[in-house]
Parts: sequence; C-alpha cells; structure tokens
Amino acid sequence: MAIDDLLEGTSLTGRQAAIIFFTFLALIIIAGLLLITFSDFFRNLVMFVDPAGARVDESTLIAGVGG
Repeated sequence: MAIDDLLEGTSLTGRQAAIIFFTFLALIIIAGLLLITFSDFFRNLVMFVDPAGARVDESTLIAGVGG
C-alpha cells in the first residue's frame, strides 16, 4: 500500500485502522510516562539562581520571599 493510499484512508481495513489508532495511543501514553518519570529533571530546568547562589523556583520569586 502506497503512503498516499494510507494517508487518504479510504482503503484501510478495520484491522489496519485499529493498529494505527492503538500505536498512536501508545505513543501518547509513553510520552506521558516519560514526562512523569523525568518531571524532577524538567522542574530543575526552570529553576532560577538568585545572586546569593541559592536556588529558588518561580513561585518564590513571584511571592517575593527570596532565599
């Protein structure tokens, strides 16, 4: 099956459509699990350093209670 026929979708069987759907769903679930797994890493990417060298997050900066 050519890629044009696949993208058009008119000649897909139910089995092929189910495989595409569940593959896409699995990719979304895997991406979510990776984000949850590495959430501490991603949180550290948005941390800021104040002039005294202490790490503070954005909520501390907004509240004005620098460490």
